Amino acid sequence: MSDHQTPTPDFSPAMLKGFLRARVKMEFYMKAYPNAPLTVEADRGHREAGLRGELRKRAGVSAKDFKRAWDGLGVDLNARLKLWRALGVSPTAHGVRLVGTDQQEWMAHRRADDAA
Repeated sequence: MSDHQTPTPDFSPAMLKGFLRARVKMEFYMKAYPNAPLTVEADRGHREAGLRGELRKRAGVSAKDFKRAWDGLGVDLNARLKLWRALGVSPTAHGVRLVGTDQQEWMAHRRADDAA
């Protein structure tokens, strides 16, 4: 048996914050790309706020839960799962079970249907 241990993926509140912010930035630039940079920057804040709202609605979470996650704070388990799903990420597919508002645990054996 090897001493090498596979690192557990990180689904912490800080990581969720990073993914949410990256997704909004990515969507902003994807929508803004055809426009000249000067016109894009003028209403960037407004457009990013709209994209945050779209992501929140896609996830089906409250504004309060989204704001807490956006700020890197823990949210209830159901909201965490919904937010990760809206980002296209399944913690269980990576062998991680989310626990409570900010914890996770490694799943020794994944079920085949969890990875789907």
